[in-house]
Amino acid sequence: MRNLSKALVVAVGLFSIGVSSSSVLANNALVGSFTLSESTQWKNTTLPAGKYTFKMARLKDDVNQLSVSGKNKNMNILVYAQSECEACRKGALQVEVQGDNRVVTSMELPGYHMNFNGNKSAAEREKQMSKAPASSEQIAVHVDSNN
Repeated sequence: MRNLSKALVVAVGLFSIGVSSSSVLANNALVGSFTLSESTQWKNTTLPAGKYTFKMARLKDDVNQLSVSGKNKNMNILVYAQSECEACRKGALQVEVQGDNRVVTSMELPGYHMNFNGNKSAAEREKQMSKAPASSEQIAVHVDSNN
């Protein structure tokens, strides 16, 4: 009977540690916002102009999920450990502008740099190079500091 009581105490203790560490992970999620002044393509999704919020939450040890939400559009992007960046301290979206087309090429958040430009096929890159030269702009990303 005594061993059963000890086992129960140990099990409750381990459960408590697990619950508290899960809440710590949730509290460490990055959240914030940004505003797109024009319709912008991000991966395979076109986001209309407007205000957006985001949340980066840990799914597993080496995988996070970036959730972007706006009034009319939502999207999720998996972010792997290769995107971790110790030197990254600010929040910014890098957007390539070519005529009326706007495409998110990268995002930097404190501790992360995500590159989205490598997803183009060779045909898309060749087609893009034959068009007018592209310029780029940076969109400020506000990261909430109360996490």
